Amino acid sequence: MTKTRWLIIGAVSSLLLVAVIAVLLWPSSETADPCAGSRCTSIAAGEPIFLGSLLSDDATSGIDSLTSSELAIDYLDGRFDGIAGRLLDHPISLISENDDCTPEGGRLGAERLLEEEKLLGVIGTTCSSSALDAADALMTARKTLIVSPSNSAPSLTDAERHQRYYFRTALNDLLQGEVAAEFAYNKINGRKAAVMFSPSAYSSQLGDAFGNRFRLRGGIVASRTDIEAKGGVSAAVKAAERKKADVVFVPVQMSSNPSCADVVEAVRGSSALRSARIIVSEACQDRTFLEALGKRADGVYASGPDAGDTADDPFYRSEYLPAFKRSAGAPPAGVFDTNAFDAVNLIFGAVRQAAQRQPGGGLLIDREKLRSALLDVKGYSGLSGTLDCSTTGDCAQGGRIAIYEAPNWP
Repeated sequence: MTKTRWLIIGAVSSLLLVAVIAVLLWPSSETADPCAGSRCTSIAAGEPIFLGSLLSDDATSGIDSLTSSELAIDYLDGRFDGIAGRLLDHPISLISENDDCTPEGGRLGAERLLEEEKLLGVIGTTCSSSALDAADALMTARKTLIVSPSNSAPSLTDAERHQRYYFRTALNDLLQGEVAAEFAYNKINGRKAAVMFSPSAYSSQLGDAFGNRFRLRGGIVASRTDIEAKGGVSAAVKAAERKKADVVFVPVQMSSNPSCADVVEAVRGSSALRSARIIVSEACQDRTFLEALGKRADGVYASGPDAGDTADDPFYRSEYLPAFKRSAGAPPAGVFDTNAFDAVNLIFGAVRQAAQRQPGGGLLIDREKLRSALLDVKGYSGLSGTLDCSTTGDCAQGGRIAIYEAPNWP
């Protein structure tokens, strides 16, 4: 079968409202200590720099992201040699917790990580719901960076809800919703769409992004059904049948229950939806989906980050990918491993910029300067693409989304 990939280049941008506030201070004979309170962290000579990972133990993207995080630590010495490198002459201690892909899991995992008072940054979360008003808020309250490789829910970087210490290297789903809707309406001539989503922040918001853009093109969102509500997947399929949907959008994860494979299986089993085209999101775009459905997966479209440029990158091809295979025993199963590698390296760069060397080999790190260092990231050439971090936390400002036709997913 010929590989089908439809590509659009897009950019996510936001309007930044800058308020300038003049503050009049009474003259004082004392100079305020910028490191008073919890703002600064002192690391003694020989003491490790503490980082955390808050990633799903079950989701493909979480497992891949942890492997990539460990590879980034390995590569601090410029070699993938299986020996952890050092940052500013200090070893790295990576503390790992499971985000469980739920708000409760995000909060609990964040609380456990924050038991280490000198924790400077966290890679995570895997799922948007684990971050939104959960891990992102707890980390911000403790002035601890949290950089997600795979969160994509628009609300996480919305100006009204964004937490100051939260960043992500994954693309905002406003872009994926735009691309999937354009493909559904103009490339496969869909006119009535059924959206089948789970109640998570990621799934529901991506479903909304798709639906809104599909309507703008003249399409009809014939049904919008929560697959975890009463009636489950069966009710979602029946609603699509009644409305005679000709395209079905499934922004559901493989790790969800029911999973995106369960939903696609049910749609495939409907005689009334036999000719409907199915589009899944990048959270479903991994080899476990193809293995679960076999031939029934053929013809299913997946929208997700374009892998073309990354696959052609000499460093990725000759160094990173072989190292990943040695570490994990297989190539990445999902699409966010390179985002995780970049996320860790952004934190490393922020530490280098913010740290003040102390006599004897220690470090003094101003946490607010760590955040400012990420805001200074402009034109960073990462494995996942070029990164420019905004004040609302989006570092992947523009990117390319591809549509792949199964079984020829990258």
